[in-house]
Amino acid sequence: MSRYTTVKVWQLTPEQIANYKPGMDLGEPDRIEKVKLVTFPDFDFLPEQRNGRGRGIRIKGRMTSRDYEMQRNRGLNDVQIADLYGINLDTLQFYKGTW
Repeated sequence: MSRYTTVKVWQLTPEQIANYKPGMDLGEPDRIEKVKLVTFPDFDFLPEQRNGRGRGIRIKGRMTSRDYEMQRNRGLNDVQIADLYGINLDTLQFYKGTW
């Protein structure tokens, strides 16, 4: 797999942007750039998510005290941990009170 991909770039005037409609033909691109693909580190520390019942919605796994301690040892604060797990800070505070 290549570490690079090509991106077509069009430079539009303010009038062209104002008149743009999705799917509109912009003609040939002004330039084509070769850009490096973004790679992500191993995300083993992310919470496990499971498929929910019914309409295929995704549900969050409940955070455990072990998960919390692991993230704190990584140097994350409560706000960052709540964002990482997709929960409100109030929910994290509630979890901490029940452990």
